[in-house]
Amino acid sequence: MNVVGEFIFAAIILMIWSVLYKNNPFYKLISSMSVGLMLAFWLKGGIDAIIKDVLRPALLDMNLARFAVLVLGVVMFLRFYKGLAFASKWPIAILAGVGTAIATKGAIPTMILSQIKVGSFVSSDILGNVNNVLIWIGVISTLVYFMFSFKHGPVVGGISKIGQVYMMIAFGVIFGQYVYGTSVMAQMLYLLKYPGYYATIIAVLVLAASIVREKNKTKPAEETKA
Repeated sequence: MNVVGEFIFAAIILMIWSVLYKNNPFYKLISSMSVGLMLAFWLKGGIDAIIKDVLRPALLDMNLARFAVLVLGVVMFLRFYKGLAFASKWPIAILAGVGTAIATKGAIPTMILSQIKVGSFVSSDILGNVNNVLIWIGVISTLVYFMFSFKHGPVVGGISKIGQVYMMIAFGVIFGQYVYGTSVMAQMLYLLKYPGYYATIIAVLVLAASIVREKNKTKPAEETKA
C-alpha cells in the first residue's frame, strides 16, 4: 500500500508539472482536486473554530465579547437580504478597520523603520558601511517605485528604476532559494527513485506521444497550404 501511495504522489507531481508543456486534462483534474481539498480543509477548520471560540463561549459561558462577535458575524450575512443589506456594512467596516490597524502597526516598525535604521556609514568596517548604504538605497528606491500619486520625472523615475532592479534581484534570489531548497529538489529526486521513476517513465511516454500527435496534426495543414 505504501508503494501505491508513493506512486500516486509521484504521478500527482508530474500532473501538476505537465502544465509547463501545455494545459491538459491531467493538470485540470489535479488543480480542481487541490482547490476542492483546500476549501474543504479551511471550511472544516473555520466551522470548528466558530463552534469552539465563538458559539460555546457566547451561548454557554455568556461571554459578552464573544456574543458581540457572534452578532456581528450574523449581521454580515444580512447582505443577502435586500431590505437589510445596509446593516452588513457595519461588521465589514469594523473588520476592515481593525485589520488595517493591526497590519499597519506590525508592518511599519518591522518592514520600514527597522530597515531604515541601519548602522553607521562611517565606521571602521568598510564592508558594513557599503552594506548599510545599499540597504538604505534599496528601501528608499523601492518605496519610490510604488508612489503612483505623482508623475515620475527624470529624477524620481531614475530612483524608481533602481528600486525595480532591487526587486528583480530579490525575486531572483527568492526563486533560486525555493528551487534549490528541499521542496523542489526533493520532489525531483523523488521522481528518480523507486517507485517514482515508473510514473516518470509513463509521463515521458505520454509527453512523447502527445508531441508526435501534434506534429501529425500540423503536417496535413502544411501540405494543404503548399
